[in-house]
Amino acid sequence: MKTSISLAPLLLLATTCIASNTDLVQVQLSIEALCPDCIYYTNTQVSNMMAALSSIVEFEVLPYGNAMEVVSTDGTYTWKCQHGPNECIGNMIEACAISNFPEREEENSGVPMWYPFLECMESDNTNNKDRVGPYNMEAAISCSDDAGLDWGVISACIGSDPSVGSEEGNLIMHNVALNTPNNVTFVPWVVINGVTVGDNGGGYPEGDLTQLVCAAYNGEKPVVCNQYLF
Repeated sequence: MKTSISLAPLLLLATTCIASNTDLVQVQLSIEALCPDCIYYTNTQVSNMMAALSSIVEFEVLPYGNAMEVVSTDGTYTWKCQHGPNECIGNMIEACAISNFPEREEENSGVPMWYPFLECMESDNTNNKDRVGPYNMEAAISCSDDAGLDWGVISACIGSDPSVGSEEGNLIMHNVALNTPNNVTFVPWVVINGVTVGDNGGGYPEGDLTQLVCAAYNGEKPVVCNQYLF
């Protein structure tokens, strides 16, 4: 279910942004926390792109994918996730981190504080690959520590039932649902400057993400882009 509502600024998912640069490449990534293809894509294509081109990218991550949203009688939301309840928890944890830690790291202005946490989560979430039993919250806490994020903030956001979140987390995930493209048919799903990256024929984004971002950038291209022919 996707409807238009007025959202408080708190609930808008943060992206990397350098306000004075109007040439930033808009990269939107829709993923699911326990999706094997998403985990692989994040730790290869996305990791390589962010390491090389973070300064020219405005990066948005939507941890939702093919989930389905249900409105409860009390006005809150619940979700059915493609890979089960543990995936809903992983999605909520990632969304809470993205929303609460939007600032860019001082030593690398193109990388938001939440990004190392996301990258770690997409790696450590393989600890939950069986998708059964209690969610491995220790992996998330460890990722928070490694990324220098305050786990207390994330914990308060996900609440006592992380599959539905606290009041804040519930609305954050609802916002993620609203902003996930309606035409998602597989994940990872990538949109660059408003244009969806096509299917490679196997339900996976075609092309090299770093090359695609280089091609989309209208400013003076970073040196790493010199390896590609345009």
